[in-house]
Amino acid sequence: MSGDSTAFQELSEMDESSAFRLMNSLLLNSDDETRAAFLSALHRRGETGAEISGFARALRNTATLGKIHNVTDIVGTGGDGKNTINVSTAASFVAASLGIRIAKHGNFGATSNKGSGDFLRFLGYNFEMDQEELARRIDSTNFAFILAPMYNANFAKFARARKSLPHKTVFNYLGPITNPADPENLVLGVTHEEISRLYSDFMIKNGRRGYVIYSRDGMDEISPESPSSVTIINGSESEKTELHPEDILGNKIRVDEVSAAEPADSFRMTMEGISGNRRKVSGFIALNAAPALVLNGKADGIRDAYDIAMEAISSGAVSEHLNRIMGDCRR
Repeated sequence: MSGDSTAFQELSEMDESSAFRLMNSLLLNSDDETRAAFLSALHRRGETGAEISGFARALRNTATLGKIHNVTDIVGTGGDGKNTINVSTAASFVAASLGIRIAKHGNFGATSNKGSGDFLRFLGYNFEMDQEELARRIDSTNFAFILAPMYNANFAKFARARKSLPHKTVFNYLGPITNPADPENLVLGVTHEEISRLYSDFMIKNGRRGYVIYSRDGMDEISPESPSSVTIINGSESEKTELHPEDILGNKIRVDEVSAAEPADSFRMTMEGISGNRRKVSGFIALNAAPALVLNGKADGIRDAYDIAMEAISSGAVSEHLNRIMGDCRR
């Protein structure tokens, strides 16, 4: 396939197995021109849930870490441009403090220094681990952070092809579903309805349980200011609903009250929210931790889950647990 950039002029729809084989071939035996041609053809035609399932499986199979049973990931696609705090990571700490096993997958920021990896580096997190250490961290503290490029170098094989193109590619969607730990439970934040449908299809095809969320204001998480569309997936069944933040928070929280342009300011704001010292930020974090609590049987609904998460923050339990996580990863 190397050098054959014409092979994708007419790219037929693939089932999961065909997509898996194609991605394997592209990773092992193709050049940048061929990879760019594939990405462009897929972009023109549009991806399916079966295809991203096959592509994701091929990429997970090449990772140096493997599956961990009974784990959850809270992750967004990124790119919403809202400058909000690291809410999925903070929400992950809340969930871990409440007994939920979190395998958090993330990366450094693509266009800023405010990605989940940047925040964990700010805290002093030790990213290096093997499979035994991954399992030990989750068993010990209910939390491990998997820095994507450290454990799946094959993503980098498409870097030049992606940069050569003027549009987003399927790799923008693959990041959240290529966690090497292969979580059974997922809370996925997206920026568009069409991506929501794609992920919902992926989760149903793979027997995952979870929430796919997008907000009317374009946030890839539950917005504290605007209604959010939520698809709840449980095996082969799905249900759509809408969340109105004022019904849960009591009052809306403006997006600019949970945002900061500079990374250092954003990280400090995140920590103030985790500690309960910045109430509105704490509310935003608890709101986005709530789906993981419902998924894992800690609450019957989002409102109850929000109250449980806020109590954990306000009592200092989340801050205390974060100290345990950081101490454990440096041992």
